[in-house]
Amino acid sequence: MTITNTTKYNGWTNYETWACNLWFCSFDFTDLMYIFDGCEDKGDILNTIEDYIKDYVEEFVEDATPSNTHGFIQDMINSAIQEIDFRDIAEHYVDFVADELIKAEQQSELSSEDESGPFFVNFADNKESLAAV
Repeated sequence: MTITNTTKYNGWTNYETWACNLWFCSFDFTDLMYIFDGCEDKGDILNTIEDYIKDYVEEFVEDATPSNTHGFIQDMINSAIQEIDFRDIAEHYVDFVADELIKAEQQSELSSEDESGPFFVNFADNKESLAAV
């Protein structure tokens, strides 16, 4: 028999989600923007963030849990992790990441426009002429 918790905890899906967010509340995706390559919309971004946070937390727990932990203790740890709503946590980051991706795309477009201007020299394409100088 499965009992589903229908009440929220401090605004989060449940206690486990709240505790996870409390302990891992400062995910910074600015240095990880490459993981969003291929994302076409906020849904893709949300899925990527959710997967990243889930993998991060599971790896953290695995590294922090002694290798001889088994039986009841391991079952309790696994049960708690299964209750975490990683999507709920990811939703708090999706707008920031989407805005950062838009900024990066706009900067890339501006750089492309600069490259096509009359005074731009692409030094990477002119290696031979630079070597002669």
